[in-house]
Amino acid sequence: MVFDIGVRMSHKALYREWRPSSFEQVVEQGHITKTLKRAVVTGRITHAYLFCGTRGTGKTTLAKIFARAVNCLNPHEGDPCNKCDICKKALDEVLMDIAEIDAASNNSVDNIRKICDEVNYMPGLSKYKVYIIDEVHMLSTSAFNALLKTLEEPPTHAIFILCTTEPNKLPATVLSRCQRFDFHRITTKGIKERLRKIADAEKQQITEEALDMIARISFGALRDAISLLDQCISASDDTIGIQDVLSCAGLIDDQSNAKVVEALVNNDVTAILTSINDVIAEGKSPARFLSGLLGYLRNILVCMNVQEPSRFIEADNNAIIEMKRLSSLIEHETVIRYIKELSENEAVLKRASQPKTYLEIMLIGLLLKKTTHMEKQDVKEDIKTDVAKPVIKEPVKKDLAVKSEEDISWTKYIQDRIDKGSKDVFELAESSIEISGNQAVITVGNGFLKDSLESNKDSVLEEVRGFNANVVNIRFVCTGMNRITGSPQQEILEIGKKHNIPVEIV
Repeated sequence: MVFDIGVRMSHKALYREWRPSSFEQVVEQGHITKTLKRAVVTGRITHAYLFCGTRGTGKTTLAKIFARAVNCLNPHEGDPCNKCDICKKALDEVLMDIAEIDAASNNSVDNIRKICDEVNYMPGLSKYKVYIIDEVHMLSTSAFNALLKTLEEPPTHAIFILCTTEPNKLPATVLSRCQRFDFHRITTKGIKERLRKIADAEKQQITEEALDMIARISFGALRDAISLLDQCISASDDTIGIQDVLSCAGLIDDQSNAKVVEALVNNDVTAILTSINDVIAEGKSPARFLSGLLGYLRNILVCMNVQEPSRFIEADNNAIIEMKRLSSLIEHETVIRYIKELSENEAVLKRASQPKTYLEIMLIGLLLKKTTHMEKQDVKEDIKTDVAKPVIKEPVKKDLAVKSEEDISWTKYIQDRIDKGSKDVFELAESSIEISGNQAVITVGNGFLKDSLESNKDSVLEEVRGFNANVVNIRFVCTGMNRITGSPQQEILEIGKKHNIPVEIV
């Protein structure tokens, strides 16, 4: 078998091909480029710099430009000329005086000791030896200690540029020895303009909607945006549209999220399961589906509370109009509950052995709790509108004939609190209580009431102390008499039947 070692890759990744080669080409980091250019012009070069910021904002790119600028033989207003021998060798990454170290894979004390030994030697061709250390926060404690003395008093010919996404993980002793520059996230407008320039140069047609989508989902990381554009160009034979972007990025479109939210509004289990099946069939992960749904619910909440939601929502006008429509069909409290409960289960979903099934149960569970909430609201309305004949059943634990004086007093106390408008005692309307010393055990009729009271335990304790000031701790139990057993699907069917809510499970 013969291998042609002379064959090279014909395509170079766009983010590498379009990497800025001068300070002027860097996108939206003017507060940093201005300072670095002036340092080159005036010769006020310090020995250590710290570049902080999220990924794809230009930390390593600026470090390389600065390394060339301080060594360039013919700098132009602080920018490297990129034509002299020093610049050409640096661009080809063959200049030994500029070293780029990945601290994520070279984080031991031996790696840093090697740098500390080498830094004492004079540069071979350049004026300065420049060490660019990427992901510097990954260095071990011993490595930081080994670097510290050299970082404090390096030779006059050495410059250290430390790049990190997590400056909070750096020791204070290191931070205090560096000039720190914080990189901003690139704005959607800045990313879009850069992508348009690249697409035109590559002679690739792309719609404005697709550019907007790439810019939005990149979250300020220009490198991510360019990489996604590169992938879309490879995957498309024609004009790149918004569906091409969603397909390459593995994202769920707003229409799919809107269908799920509308299904939740209409208590339509069939629509929920169908939407999940469609998304999974397209190769999307349940975790990605949930993440997109959470973002969509957040946008609906914004539409409910803001006059101009387009200022805070990264979406096109049609999508925002649909969000406004859905926001008029659902209550604030319900949206907040959905976001809270789905967020709490997001980490569990990622670890679940059957994520699709777990996702289905999560969303069906939202309907189950919604039905229970509606039942409680009906009880509240009955109590308000029929004060002369309160809807108070006998405690489920004991028969009325043998009810103790304590239970009778408890029932009267709760009814008095309800009549006075207390919002924390409606779930206690059918409960009984046993007090022993400073401990109270409250018995309720089913698990739903028990879970609700547990989540509001502090407020309930205050109400109980109003009945008996000696109580310092409470515990809730249920008799199980009214508890619906079985799968979440069975619970939904039973509750739907009880309250005439149409539920269909397939």
